Amino acid sequence: MPLGLNEWAAIAAIVSAMCDVINTGKDIFQEFFDRRIAAPDSMERAARLQQALSTYSDDEIKAINKRLQACRDRFVREGSGPQRRDCLCSVLQDVKDGNGGTIPFPDWEQAYNTLGCAH
Repeated sequence: MPLGLNEWAAIAAIVSAMCDVINTGKDIFQEFFDRRIAAPDSMERAARLQQALSTYSDDEIKAINKRLQACRDRFVREGSGPQRRDCLCSVLQDVKDGNGGTIPFPDWEQAYNTLGCAH
């Protein structure tokens, strides 16, 4: 069964919140996540993410989501550290590789570059 728009919003919010934690150094993932989910443009971003990843199969999307959830759990469980960044970068790198060398969602491309995932 395909993901609903609320699930797409959660996927988008997870990546954004993880980047917020890494970029600010503030270890308040849940607060960042809640803020991203409640943002007025949350559903618009979800629709854009859904469209951007439309070339991926439902199984691939579920696998990406599962990996992002594992990264989220790691973010919540661990303090700071490069492993958290590496977890997110690993998922984004696989999305990039699976899409012929580009990340199809601009927010994720920006996160990839900001986090220095290519290094």
